[in-house]
Amino acid sequence: MMKQLTCEMCGGTDLIKDGGVFVCQTCGCKYSVEEAKKMMIEGTVEVQGTVQVDNSALVEKYLQNARRAKAKEDWEETEKYYNLVEQNEPDNIEAIFYSAYGKARLSLIDPDIYKREQIFNVLNNCVSIIDDRYNAEKSREMEGIITEISDDIDRLRASDYVFHQELVNGRILTDKYRTVKLFNRLHVNFIETLENITKIDKQVYLYDLIKKHCDLLVKYGELENDSILRRIRDEASSAGEKLAVQQRKERIEAYWAEHEEEKKTLENEKAQLESQLEEAEREKENVPGMEDIKALEERKKGLEDEVDRIAFFKIREKKAKEQEIEDVRTRIYEMKESIAPAVREAQDRVYAVRRKIADITRELTKDRRQE
Repeated sequence: MMKQLTCEMCGGTDLIKDGGVFVCQTCGCKYSVEEAKKMMIEGTVEVQGTVQVDNSALVEKYLQNARRAKAKEDWEETEKYYNLVEQNEPDNIEAIFYSAYGKARLSLIDPDIYKREQIFNVLNNCVSIIDDRYNAEKSREMEGIITEISDDIDRLRASDYVFHQELVNGRILTDKYRTVKLFNRLHVNFIETLENITKIDKQVYLYDLIKKHCDLLVKYGELENDSILRRIRDEASSAGEKLAVQQRKERIEAYWAEHEEEKKTLENEKAQLESQLEEAEREKENVPGMEDIKALEERKKGLEDEVDRIAFFKIREKKAKEQEIEDVRTRIYEMKESIAPAVREAQDRVYAVRRKIADITRELTKDRRQE
């Protein structure tokens, strides 16, 4: 029987020798002559029963090729490799979106608006099924993909595009707004998809993305009425803030449930410091001379009240009281100056204890987000 080469990566048999290596025309994988010899199979192999084929390495290679093409903005290659990923992993939401996204980017430089509308229709259909393929068990991985899709939808809207414009009877006619509507519809569909995802996986970033796309639509969508979008944005903002508070609380509680001894130690230390704070506050209030100052301040206030009650024509009596007030004020100032070092020392003790209490409170209540 005639021998043939079979690619170990994709199973393709169309391998061509190029520059001393064999290149698979299906996936682009390259093999040396020695590797090619080892791959040669003869005739037909009959296999019975169920065969599980692990194509994860192949899919990963396609993904890397697709991401490199996307990074270079080679949209034809982007579409090609993401299509290969989707063929092998039909539920891969990255491939579902970007296999259509590459075509949408190319459509922006094609003057055929009808073709562009058809391509965007496919992209919208892809966006609409993302929530069906979303895997809540892989929430962290999904977050990276969904966030990237969000950013690329924004980049798509911000891209330059070809549109038709002509002067007819002194008026400029253009189909520019047909493309604006395509961008708007894509944002709306993505918002709906995000809302659906929050029903199965409540995450703060999802609400943030809903807010972001509502704001983009309000800012750039040239809408006649944006009240519904503003309501959706405000609801997402409120839900996101509440969820953030709830999740933060849960993270903190979960952490201390696993570190009970550490928590007990901190709480005991805090209780002791609070007792020390009460004592320090009392010492500050009872610095020698403080009671005398308080008595003088009461005396000054009483004299001021007496001055207010003196009839305006009793000038001499009023001046005498005012002089007495000034004498008391001077005495208060002198006494405060004399005890100022002791007051500062007592105040420093109060501040020191308060700082320690604040440090413990921060430790007990700080977020325990796992990176």
